[in-house]
Amino acid sequence: MELADAQFMLRLRTDPELSRLIHPTSPRLEDQQAYLGRYFETPGDYYFIVVRTTTGRPEGMVAIYDVDQARRQAEWGRWIMRHDSMGAPECALLVYRTAFEVLGLGKIYCRTAAANRNVVAFHTSCGLETNHAVRLTHNFGGSVYDAVEQYMTREKWADAERALDERARAVARLLNR
Repeated sequence: MELADAQFMLRLRTDPELSRLIHPTSPRLEDQQAYLGRYFETPGDYYFIVVRTTTGRPEGMVAIYDVDQARRQAEWGRWIMRHDSMGAPECALLVYRTAFEVLGLGKIYCRTAAANRNVVAFHTSCGLETNHAVRLTHNFGGSVYDAVEQYMTREKWADAERALDERARAVARLLNR
Protein backbone atom coordinates (compact mmCIF):
# COMPACT_ATOMS: atom_id res chain seq x y z
CA MET A 1 0.00 0.00 0.00
CA GLU A 2 1.28 3.43 -0.94
CA LEU A 3 -0.23 6.88 -0.55
CA ALA A 4 -1.06 6.81 -4.27
CA ASP A 5 -3.42 3.87 -3.55
CA ALA A 6 -5.75 6.09 -1.51
CA GLN A 7 -8.09 6.72 -4.47
CA PHE A 8 -8.49 2.99 -5.17
CA MET A 9 -8.97 2.35 -1.47
CA LEU A 10 -11.63 5.05 -1.31
CA ARG A 11 -13.48 3.64 -4.32
CA LEU A 12 -13.71 0.18 -2.75
CA ARG A 13 -14.51 1.35 0.77
CA THR A 14 -17.31 3.67 -0.35
CA ASP A 15 -18.94 1.19 -2.75
CA PRO A 16 -22.38 0.62 -1.15
CA GLU A 17 -22.38 -3.13 -1.73
CA LEU A 18 -18.77 -3.74 -0.72
CA SER A 19 -18.89 -1.49 2.34
CA ARG A 20 -22.11 -2.82 3.85
CA LEU A 21 -20.28 -4.97 6.42
CA ILE A 22 -17.12 -2.97 7.09
CA HIS A 23 -16.36 0.08 9.18
CA PRO A 24 -17.60 3.28 7.51
CA THR A 25 -15.08 5.62 5.97
CA SER A 26 -15.03 9.22 4.94
CA PRO A 27 -15.76 9.83 1.24
CA ARG A 28 -13.03 12.49 1.11
CA LEU A 29 -9.75 11.55 -0.58
CA GLU A 30 -7.85 13.84 1.79
CA ASP A 31 -9.15 11.83 4.76
CA GLN A 32 -8.03 8.54 3.19
CA GLN A 33 -4.61 9.98 2.52
CA ALA A 34 -4.36 11.23 6.12
CA TYR A 35 -5.44 7.78 7.38
CA LEU A 36 -2.74 6.10 5.29
CA GLY A 37 -0.14 8.61 6.48
CA ARG A 38 -0.92 7.64 10.08
CA TYR A 39 -1.11 3.98 9.18
CA PHE A 40 2.38 3.96 7.67
CA GLU A 41 3.72 4.94 11.10
CA THR A 42 2.05 1.97 12.85
CA PRO A 43 4.59 -0.73 13.76
CA GLY A 44 3.57 -4.34 13.23
CA ASP A 45 0.95 -3.55 10.60
CA TYR A 46 1.22 -4.47 6.93
CA TYR A 47 -1.27 -3.22 4.33
CA PHE A 48 -1.16 -4.61 0.79
CA ILE A 49 -2.75 -3.77 -2.52
CA VAL A 50 -3.72 -6.98 -4.32
CA VAL A 51 -2.66 -6.67 -7.97
CA ARG A 52 -3.28 -9.02 -10.87
CA THR A 53 0.27 -9.55 -12.07
CA THR A 54 -0.64 -10.23 -15.70
CA THR A 55 -2.39 -6.87 -16.14
CA GLY A 56 -1.24 -4.72 -13.23
CA ARG A 57 -4.88 -4.07 -12.34
CA PRO A 58 -5.53 -3.56 -8.63
CA GLU A 59 -7.98 -6.21 -7.41
CA GLY A 60 -8.35 -5.27 -3.76
CA MET A 61 -6.54 -4.78 -0.51
CA VAL A 62 -5.75 -6.75 2.63
CA ALA A 63 -3.83 -6.21 5.84
CA ILE A 64 -2.01 -8.16 8.51
CA TYR A 65 -2.12 -6.11 11.67
CA ASP A 66 -1.80 -6.09 15.44
CA VAL A 67 1.22 -8.37 15.12
CA ASP A 68 2.05 -9.67 18.58
CA GLN A 69 5.56 -11.15 18.42
CA ALA A 70 5.43 -12.32 22.04
CA ARG A 71 2.35 -14.45 21.33
CA ARG A 72 3.45 -15.07 17.70
CA GLN A 73 0.05 -14.13 16.30
CA ALA A 74 -1.69 -11.41 14.31
CA GLU A 75 -5.04 -10.52 12.84
CA TRP A 76 -5.73 -10.28 9.15
CA GLY A 77 -8.52 -8.32 7.60
CA ARG A 78 -9.30 -4.96 6.06
CA TRP A 79 -9.92 -7.30 3.15
CA ILE A 80 -11.97 -5.94 0.31
CA MET A 81 -11.87 -7.06 -3.31
CA ARG A 82 -13.44 -5.67 -6.48
CA HIS A 83 -16.85 -7.10 -7.44
CA ASP A 84 -15.38 -8.86 -10.45
CA SER A 85 -12.18 -10.08 -8.84
CA MET A 86 -11.35 -13.76 -8.70
CA GLY A 87 -8.25 -13.15 -6.61
CA ALA A 88 -9.55 -14.26 -3.19
CA PRO A 89 -7.82 -17.68 -3.12
CA GLU A 90 -4.45 -16.31 -4.15
CA CYS A 91 -4.81 -13.33 -1.83
CA ALA A 92 -5.55 -15.62 1.13
CA LEU A 93 -2.66 -17.89 0.13
CA LEU A 94 -0.28 -14.93 0.15
CA VAL A 95 -1.60 -13.70 3.51
CA TYR A 96 -0.92 -17.08 5.11
CA ARG A 97 2.49 -17.46 3.49
CA THR A 98 3.44 -14.00 4.71
CA ALA A 99 2.18 -14.75 8.22
CA PHE A 100 3.88 -18.11 8.62
CA GLU A 101 6.91 -17.97 6.32
CA VAL A 102 7.90 -14.30 6.40
CA LEU A 103 6.70 -13.09 9.80
CA GLY A 104 7.23 -16.45 11.54
CA LEU A 105 3.86 -16.40 13.27
CA GLY A 106 2.27 -19.42 14.89
CA LYS A 107 -1.32 -18.25 14.43
CA ILE A 108 -3.26 -15.77 12.35
CA TYR A 109 -6.92 -14.99 12.83
CA CYS A 110 -9.68 -12.94 11.28
CA ARG A 111 -12.90 -11.52 12.67
CA THR A 112 -15.79 -11.31 10.25
CA ALA A 113 -19.36 -10.14 10.64
CA ALA A 114 -21.42 -13.35 10.79
CA ALA A 115 -23.84 -11.76 8.31
CA ASN A 116 -20.99 -11.80 5.78
CA ARG A 117 -21.76 -15.46 5.10
CA ASN A 118 -19.74 -15.70 1.89
CA VAL A 119 -16.55 -14.59 3.61
CA VAL A 120 -17.11 -16.83 6.64
CA ALA A 121 -17.75 -19.78 4.28
CA PHE A 122 -14.66 -18.90 2.23
CA HIS A 123 -12.48 -18.93 5.36
CA THR A 124 -13.96 -22.26 6.43
CA SER A 125 -13.27 -23.70 2.98
CA CYS A 126 -9.63 -22.61 3.37
CA GLY A 127 -9.28 -24.70 6.50
CA LEU A 128 -9.76 -22.05 9.17
CA GLU A 129 -11.21 -23.17 12.45
CA THR A 130 -13.84 -21.18 14.32
CA ASN A 131 -13.10 -20.00 17.84
CA HIS A 132 -16.39 -20.73 19.58
CA ALA A 133 -15.00 -19.54 22.93
CA VAL A 134 -15.23 -15.83 22.07
CA ARG A 135 -18.35 -13.75 21.59
CA LEU A 136 -17.70 -10.81 19.31
CA THR A 137 -19.66 -8.02 17.72
CA HIS A 138 -18.79 -5.39 15.12
CA ASN A 139 -20.32 -1.93 15.10
CA PHE A 140 -20.52 -0.62 11.56
CA GLY A 141 -21.86 2.91 11.59
CA GLY A 142 -24.27 2.28 14.46
CA SER A 143 -25.42 -1.14 13.28
CA VAL A 144 -24.20 -3.96 15.52
CA TYR A 145 -23.50 -7.39 14.03
CA ASP A 146 -22.43 -10.65 15.62
CA ALA A 147 -18.93 -11.58 14.49
CA VAL A 148 -17.05 -14.82 14.03
CA GLU A 149 -13.37 -15.35 14.85
CA GLN A 150 -11.65 -17.89 12.63
CA TYR A 151 -8.00 -18.86 12.74
CA MET A 152 -5.22 -20.81 11.09
CA THR A 153 -2.25 -22.22 12.97
CA ARG A 154 1.19 -22.94 11.59
CA GLU A 155 0.60 -26.65 12.32
CA LYS A 156 -2.59 -26.75 10.23
CA TRP A 157 -1.11 -24.60 7.48
CA ALA A 158 0.89 -27.35 5.75
CA ASP A 159 -2.28 -29.29 4.89
CA ALA A 160 -4.37 -26.20 4.13
CA GLU A 161 -1.68 -24.70 1.89
CA ARG A 162 -1.83 -27.51 -0.66
CA ALA A 163 -5.58 -27.15 -1.14
CA LEU A 164 -5.51 -23.35 -1.25
CA ASP A 165 -2.57 -23.35 -3.65
CA GLU A 166 -4.50 -25.63 -6.02
CA ARG A 167 -7.55 -23.34 -5.84
CA ALA A 168 -5.39 -20.31 -6.65
CA ARG A 169 -3.77 -22.15 -9.56
CA ALA A 170 -7.18 -23.21 -10.91
CA VAL A 171 -8.35 -19.58 -10.89
CA ALA A 172 -5.11 -18.49 -12.59
CA ARG A 173 -5.61 -21.10 -15.33
CA LEU A 174 -9.16 -19.86 -15.85
CA LEU A 175 -8.05 -16.23 -16.07
CA ASN A 176 -5.21 -17.02 -18.47
CA ARG A 177 -7.36 -18.74 -21.09
